[in-house]
Amino acid sequence: MITPTQSTYPWRRLAIGGAGVLLVGMGLGRFSYTPLIPAIVTDGALSAAEAGYVGAFNLAGFVFGALVEPKLRRRWGERRSLQIALIAALACLIASTAPWGFTWLAFWRGLVGVCVGVMMIQALTVVTRATPPNHLGAATGMVFTGVGVGIVLSGILIPKLLAYGLFGAWVGIAGIGAVGVCIAFWGLAGNIPEITAASEDPAQSTSTIHPADAARLIASQGLFTVGLIAHTIYWIDYLVRGLGHDMAFGGAHWALFGLGALTGTYLWGRLADKIGFQAGLVLVFASLAASVALPVLNSSTWALIASSLIVGAQPGCSALLSGRAHQIVGGAEMPKLWRRMTISSGICQAIGSYTLVALFNWNGDYQPVFLISATAMALGALASAGLRPAQSD
Repeated sequence: MITPTQSTYPWRRLAIGGAGVLLVGMGLGRFSYTPLIPAIVTDGALSAAEAGYVGAFNLAGFVFGALVEPKLRRRWGERRSLQIALIAALACLIASTAPWGFTWLAFWRGLVGVCVGVMMIQALTVVTRATPPNHLGAATGMVFTGVGVGIVLSGILIPKLLAYGLFGAWVGIAGIGAVGVCIAFWGLAGNIPEITAASEDPAQSTSTIHPADAARLIASQGLFTVGLIAHTIYWIDYLVRGLGHDMAFGGAHWALFGLGALTGTYLWGRLADKIGFQAGLVLVFASLAASVALPVLNSSTWALIASSLIVGAQPGCSALLSGRAHQIVGGAEMPKLWRRMTISSGICQAIGSYTLVALFNWNGDYQPVFLISATAMALGALASAGLRPAQSD
């Protein structure tokens, strides 16, 4: 159980702090790499295959971070663990500025992935535990807008910073990361509800989640992350090298992608507060499935814009999945279930990314990559539709 009531905690401040955490972790630690890939390949810093595998190392690091998270939480507590992860992630962004080849960049991108695994679990469990039930969608949406801020800023600034070379672009990313760290530290300085020792003991767990519901949540999270692979690794590369547009065009679409994350994520959360998380999850999965497939079936301007905006709002799916998990198991059990979902996410995305990168390197065709990702999103809609109602539904 959680001792004080949720209303005694500054949940909005914690949600802003959580947004700062995911700005540094997901927004920059993962998504800022995507718009850099065409320049990295064109400048000869990495080959196309190496650039893809660096992205895959980042995702593999995410799995390791999720696995070690409980040890860090038990040793340092959630606040200190998040602060350490933030500082380490910023160090990784700074180290990435050095032009020392594939091994160097793969190591630091892998390490920042480890930090993201810790951040993703702890930021969401802290915020959902402190938030009143009627504001759960808004709070999780606020946290994931941090991802959107990182994507918007990288989409706008990276094409401009590339005028100063890859070094200039990496320095700009690290500078944004430093601001994000400050925001996160401020937000996490608020009062954080702690979990009692009893809730950490599996023998004293009072969770009533049905195994089938846990399996559906874990599967939904895994399918969602596989569905993201096409856009998180190849979206800008597809626009620039696949369709022949310039980097300014690619940067504009990455900014649209971020705009979708910035506004759409919060709107998905608010919609879930109105119509319920169950219906909201199915709706967001279905819209993502259609929008991932759209640009390789129709490359007209409106289709590309729609794909950037709608797929950009994908953090809303994570927000709804985390809120749904909290609804079903409650705040005390949330870290355990969310960790299992995060590990599923990392494993599925790591395996999927290595597989799809290898597929693309084999045939050089973007269409199978995007259609496989779209199929995963569609399967996620089916998996989430089977969840049984929780008491708060």
